[in-house]
Amino acid sequence: MNSATEVVEQCSSLVSLPEVYLQVKKVIDDPESTMTDLSAAISIDPGMTAMVLKLVNSAFYGMPRKVETISRAVGILGMQPLHDLVLAVSVTKAFSGLSQQVMNMNIFWANSFFSGLAARELARTCFLVDSERMFVEGLLRDLGHLVLYQFLPEQAEEAMKTSANTGEPIQVSEKRIIGFDYAEVGQALVDSWELPKNLGEAIRHQHQPSATPDYQFEAALLNIAGALTEGFQSPNGQGHWEGLIAPESWTLTGLEEDSIKMCMIEAGKQLSSMLDLMEEAQSRVA
Repeated sequence: MNSATEVVEQCSSLVSLPEVYLQVKKVIDDPESTMTDLSAAISIDPGMTAMVLKLVNSAFYGMPRKVETISRAVGILGMQPLHDLVLAVSVTKAFSGLSQQVMNMNIFWANSFFSGLAARELARTCFLVDSERMFVEGLLRDLGHLVLYQFLPEQAEEAMKTSANTGEPIQVSEKRIIGFDYAEVGQALVDSWELPKNLGEAIRHQHQPSATPDYQFEAALLNIAGALTEGFQSPNGQGHWEGLIAPESWTLTGLEEDSIKMCMIEAGKQLSSMLDLMEEAQSRVA
């Protein structure tokens, strides 16, 4: 493989988002669409409808009253947050059939959802108005690795072992061994799905946020979320994550060490219930 784009082109026939998401995206992309249109698009899939309502009524959103209909959920949360929920469920479903030759998928998804929760908490701490969208960005942050594990397993495993043995950052090992890293593959994948440009740019530049001219803040949040994910995996759940944060991320976000640590703790508290919900999503969404 010569490029990340070529790897994604190879996997596109095996990893595709479900029809219900494509319909939801079509509604979101249409400037004349209404909340009623979005409700109808989600409701065509009973499994997705059930999971969206379950997520909306979970502690993740903390609704004071039970939300019983998709139209009510759209009215409360808005079109974009509902789109993001459907996307999160759809992504987990799209990759559910991949092999575990290189990576234990349960561990991968636990890390990915922790990253999403951490990104959301970091965004909230920064008083980002639409902080909920950072959950999906954090969830997708490491998605390029799934493609590498599936389609370039030997090289991906070699890069993992090299990184573990030498302490070299995984993206550096991947660039040297494969020719590109998981962040590049992640951008190519979300671009192939025609997701918003900011998603791909933030994922691509998560290790060097200043390299993207328009989405530095989002990339910095992903950079910190990735560092917290690494720290959370340590035996005591709070490993040495500080040194994994790019220097510019501190400046771009204005966050301090104590507030970042609190975001990690809060994300950890939410992780178990979120994983339970998403495990159910994979079994219920066709």
